[in-house]
Amino acid sequence: MDAKVLDGCDFATELVREARVDAAEDRFFTNRANMDMADCVISIVVTLLVAACVCALLAHVLFV
Repeated sequence: MDAKVLDGCDFATELVREARVDAAEDRFFTNRANMDMADCVISIVVTLLVAACVCALLAHVLFV
């Protein structure tokens, strides 16, 4: 907030604005954490699928 003196209406408006900014930041960081977790899960699933395909290919080459 500025160093100027705010009347009651301006003060309330400023508090609401700051609360909205804080809420938006909280949503951003929560969404960011959820995206990071989703990226991690997707990476693990893709790694497991690639490993399964490599194992199936090796089994096909070695035993057929």
